[in-house]
Amino acid sequence: MSQENQNRLNVKGCCADLYAKPAVSWLLGDSFHPGGLRLTERLGRMLELTPDRRALDIACGNGTSAILLARQFGCAVVGVDLAPLLISRARSAASREVLGPLLDFALGDAEALPFSDGSFDVVFSECAISTFPDKLASAREMARVLKSGGHLGFTDIVLTRGEIPEELQGWFSHVACIAGACSVEQYQEIFATAGFSGWREEAHPKGLLQMLRQVRLRLLALEVAGGLQKVDLSGLDLTAAKRVLDQANDWVQSGAVNYFAFSAVKEA
Repeated sequence: MSQENQNRLNVKGCCADLYAKPAVSWLLGDSFHPGGLRLTERLGRMLELTPDRRALDIACGNGTSAILLARQFGCAVVGVDLAPLLISRARSAASREVLGPLLDFALGDAEALPFSDGSFDVVFSECAISTFPDKLASAREMARVLKSGGHLGFTDIVLTRGEIPEELQGWFSHVACIAGACSVEQYQEIFATAGFSGWREEAHPKGLLQMLRQVRLRLLALEVAGGLQKVDLSGLDLTAAKRVLDQANDWVQSGAVNYFAFSAVKEA
């Protein structure tokens, strides 16, 4: 295996492990992304979800978004994630619902999805594509598993000016979808290359600012809990996380970054 491929695997594995940590899950909240479930529902409306459609949630986390969309729109939703613990949590959460066969969850890599060609009417992902080391490979996989004319939707951090500052790197920046963020034009170029067109986009800056405020408050509580040895903080540098969070908040306030929802259609 080449060093480049090994590095990509290390980044993916690191992110998956971090999202599965109880402390990180608590920091980000149930939905793991800015805008929360309100923005998830908005994305479902952008994708025109209906009961006769089958959707794939890539990097589904603990299944919160998949469960909401199945409940709200009556569609079948399959969630896929690289972290075994998150898939286990998603299956457990789904078992407590009365949605029957509408929900399913599978272990898998966004760059090599474990599904056959044309398996889905809709593919969506929330605040995750920025964390994928090979975004074009994941975009091509999304196109592969979509039916012709199928809908793509995703939300993510978007660079609106300049590049990512060097100080906004590290584990917290990856978990917060900052470290690998792209501009609108870069996202569009990636997905156009993979065979998508008919772009729609919406800016949702308030969701990003609200999430940063929530995480800042929870970091303080988490630090207290860790000091009392009530939660496992191994591998997490909370001092560095607070520093990055403050820098990220300043960066957002400056207008250099935003949060967007996108939709597109797989070309026939």
